[in-house]
Amino acid sequence: MPTDAPQEAQDKWCDVEGSRIALFCWVEQVAEHPDQGALFSRLHQPGQVLGRGPGVLYVRFAGEQQLISVSPELLRLLTNEPEQRWC
Repeated sequence: MPTDAPQEAQDKWCDVEGSRIALFCWVEQVAEHPDQGALFSRLHQPGQVLGRGPGVLYVRFAGEQQLISVSPELLRLLTNEPEQRWC
């Protein structure tokens, strides 16, 4: 087994800037990719990471009720919780 396997597992949860995305943190979508649920209408919308799947994060964006699967490299980690949450 390669010695860098644990590092690869950690890297798959990194955002566009290389910051590690943890569960329940806040992110914003910074790129569009309709095939992966990253629609233009969600650009720069805050969302909370509520789960993980194979190669995706499950995010609930502000103003939406459903979880959206989004590739981590289409997201940016937010350092502060946004004022607008689910309204």
